[in-house]
Amino acid sequence: MNKFFAAAAACAAMLSFAATSAHADTYPSKPIRLVVPLAPGGSADVLGRLVAQKLSEKYGQSVIVENRPGVGGNIGAENVARAEPDGYSLLFGTIGIHSTYKIYPNLKYDPAKDLKPVVLLAELPNVLVVPKDSELANTKAVIAESKAHPNTLFFGSAGFGSSTHMAGELFKYQSHADISHIPYKGSGPALTDLVGGRLQLMFENLPTALPLIKSGQLRALAVTSATRAPSLPDVPTIAQDGLPGYAFTAWFTIAAPAHTPDAIVDKLNHDIREIMLSKDMAPKLADLGVTPVPGNRDVKATATFIAGETSTFSQMIQTAHLTAR
Repeated sequence: MNKFFAAAAACAAMLSFAATSAHADTYPSKPIRLVVPLAPGGSADVLGRLVAQKLSEKYGQSVIVENRPGVGGNIGAENVARAEPDGYSLLFGTIGIHSTYKIYPNLKYDPAKDLKPVVLLAELPNVLVVPKDSELANTKAVIAESKAHPNTLFFGSAGFGSSTHMAGELFKYQSHADISHIPYKGSGPALTDLVGGRLQLMFENLPTALPLIKSGQLRALAVTSATRAPSLPDVPTIAQDGLPGYAFTAWFTIAAPAHTPDAIVDKLNHDIREIMLSKDMAPKLADLGVTPVPGNRDVKATATFIAGETSTFSQMIQTAHLTAR
């Protein structure tokens, strides 16, 4: 009897695998929904729409971008996590969703368990920017001014746990600067207030800040990465400009509901990596200030990278007692 049940279970597993593989072979057979969990206008939205366009061209199916901002991207992420795990609801993931979510103690879902990272798209530096007429000349000046006049410097972000928030918190943590955080529902609204002088500084994603820097509406003090950004060669790193040892890089993913079949996830991983590393995409990514990840970042390697980042930021969130309020 046991042999009978074992054989039946094995047969069922084989049929299930065959069905999943067949489904992956015909995927996608209808439009795909890509949720960008932040407001329009930010780096996530710009890059998300570019990926959606290229994926639509590759598959011959519409890839519809849907903005669902709020709670540092977790409203949109939870929406995808609760969706049917069939490959037709995807998430444009951020460091805020995958690795700094513990700043939100009362989430109604678990990003580590309810989402399956598909592919690591790209990484990019943030840039410390101030209004064009700001008297803050460099990183040292920001630190000195914050200590001389506490509670007078405010930095905006795309929301609690976002890369624009965590870059600022890491700066604050390492420099002991007395700067205060103001969260927004996306970078767009925060940048509007920064340009208008209602904020004093931001640690904004470079692709979003670059047009405002080039137009003279914002002034770049330093970039957050370990090396200078090719698109801003004359702008020092924060480490060079007054805070040795500081380095922060933002990154983006495509993710799916946790139980999405492996065959579909593997297909998406392969096809999206191919898109990101294509010659056609190279100048577009360069214009955005985005660097695609290495070509060997498969699903397993993506998960390993995210686990490492999560460990690092979870420790910082706990040590600095950071909690979304």
